[in-house]
Amino acid sequence: MKQTDRITSAFTTLREQMLSLAERITGNRDDAADAVQDAFVKLWQQRDRYKNASHASGAGIVAVKTVSIDLARRNSRHVDVPVEQASCAATEDVNDDERSLAYQQVRSIIDNDLSSNQRLIIDLREVEGLEFDDIAQRLGMQPVTVRVELSRARKRVREIYQSRLKEKNS
Repeated sequence: MKQTDRITSAFTTLREQMLSLAERITGNRDDAADAVQDAFVKLWQQRDRYKNASHASGAGIVAVKTVSIDLARRNSRHVDVPVEQASCAATEDVNDDERSLAYQQVRSIIDNDLSSNQRLIIDLREVEGLEFDDIAQRLGMQPVTVRVELSRARKRVREIYQSRLKEKNS
């Protein structure tokens, strides 16, 4: 059996199971279908690595799970709020000058207190909106390493920002 047949067979046989898993994770049937399709594409790109249909099936389940989690996380960051509520909530606590000053302070921390690698990862993820896999590919890193570095960078920015606020208020 050719590699292409192994992967196609694995996905055809397990499609409903994969959809079910993805739907439990994403909470949405359409997102689940997208996750299964994205996982198939990822496996297809690595098709030469699978020795048999069982190996391809296991990799397929793992890929669907990973893609589904990424999709659910990405979607959880985007909360739909009516425009009227968003504009009221945005102006209640902080005015534009204070918000602008806070953004400038955070940008200064990113530019001056992070490593060049962390700065680049934050910009690629938060400014350009790239996915972890795309960032990893651009930087020649593993996606897990990108996630860890982004987490460390965010934590460092938060700690420095909070310590400067405390100094200012003291």
